[in-house]
Amino acid sequence: MDAVPLGPTEAVPGRPFADVEMTDRDLLILREMITDLRGVLEEAEVPPGEIVPYQQMAWRVDNLTHRLMICNEERLRTHPGLHFVGFCAERRTDAIFELEEANAAVVKEFPNSPGILSYSSVKTPNGDWANLVIHEVPADRERWREGADHIRAAEELSPSYYRNIRIHNGHLSARLFDDPEIVVTRTKYFEYGDDAEWRAERAVAESPPA
Repeated sequence: MDAVPLGPTEAVPGRPFADVEMTDRDLLILREMITDLRGVLEEAEVPPGEIVPYQQMAWRVDNLTHRLMICNEERLRTHPGLHFVGFCAERRTDAIFELEEANAAVVKEFPNSPGILSYSSVKTPNGDWANLVIHEVPADRERWREGADHIRAAEELSPSYYRNIRIHNGHLSARLFDDPEIVVTRTKYFEYGDDAEWRAERAVAESPPA
């Protein structure tokens, strides 16, 4: 299915999940996960703090679960042009749990995916999950998307698990420790109805050179 092209501020009648205002809400969640990532890296600089690459960490804040996997600590600290994929979705109340197992398989492959530097997720107050993948260049996410586990989760299981999805692509305006802005360059929208699927794409800003 071809994606419907949307203007930078264009509204979609009957589909509030695709409103531009939802991006602002999502950015608050993405910033929280970036703050988590920076905090873990800062604590690791103080002995005896230590980060074990590829080990997933989990903790709770305000009774909400936060998860983090660091794949390349050095590049997270030093890379000047980090890119990201932010995933926010509304889950079906009758959602199947097979997708959670598929997502776990995708996460386990991150350490073997060139350019993937970290994976974060946080449970939102309404019970949904938001995910954030930090990577080096746009080509990294294309290689990751071509993996068999990701294809199965995205194409076979997502329609049964989610009502709608927003996927934000973009970059950080500066190094991770230089208080960067989150710059969204493109947002993809997916809505899964009982009989049909709707897709759209909104270009927000120009991507920086890879």
